[in-house]
Amino acid sequence: MREVIGSVYDYKYDGEQKRFGQVIGFLFRPEPEPEGKTEFELSGLIAEELEVMSRKERRVLMKRAGLDPDQYDF
Repeated sequence: MREVIGSVYDYKYDGEQKRFGQVIGFLFRPEPEPEGKTEFELSGLIAEELEVMSRKERRVLMKRAGLDPDQYDF
């Protein structure tokens, strides 16, 4: 799409964007990529703290955070 719009505002075909082109380019810029965080990282739990807890405590905390404790190995 940017190539189509680019040909509209680059009348001289010299590759330079005019003010109108810069505005259009800004409006149609791609959305930023979301950070690739895992479900565990998003839960806010810290793996080092979970390692020193008992299995029962760890399961309770992980369930409260919305995680399946059987998917993780500590």
